[in-house]
Amino acid sequence: MSEPLRLAPFDVYIDPLLSFQDGRLREMLAYWEGKRVGKPFPARADVSPADIVSHLPSVFLVDATPPALALPHFRVRLMGTALNELFARDYTGRTLEHEMSEKSAAAVAKVFGIVCQLRRPLRLHGQAVFANAGQPTALEAVLMPLTTGSGSVDMVMGELVKRASA
Repeated sequence: MSEPLRLAPFDVYIDPLLSFQDGRLREMLAYWEGKRVGKPFPARADVSPADIVSHLPSVFLVDATPPALALPHFRVRLMGTALNELFARDYTGRTLEHEMSEKSAAAVAKVFGIVCQLRRPLRLHGQAVFANAGQPTALEAVLMPLTTGSGSVDMVMGELVKRASA
């Protein structure tokens, strides 16, 4: 893919090449890679919050019910405190379809579905307007597949960080 793939309706792009600019996200991906130990992706049980304490405020976990292709298949299991502040709400325990506009929720579900179907990490980058900020915020994120033991991807772990510049 030579052209960035835009995640409409957002001004956010999908980067399957994982060309991270933020060192925190490179560090999180390296942690995920280390937990794979020869598997396509790690299990949720392999990931210890104690190992990633400095990342926890910007980490999220989303349950994905296979086949993970539609809005009802995704439920937010955990959102870090920095994300709660950024979104001006806590999505923990909620499905995307009831918490966002239909178009926005469909776009977010689509990217989670891509991670689940491809069974590999993706990078997101761009700008978005969060909560009542009014002004676009530059962001970068990593989304990584996990399993809870079923052998299929049934969870997406991610980290989203604000960037100083676009």
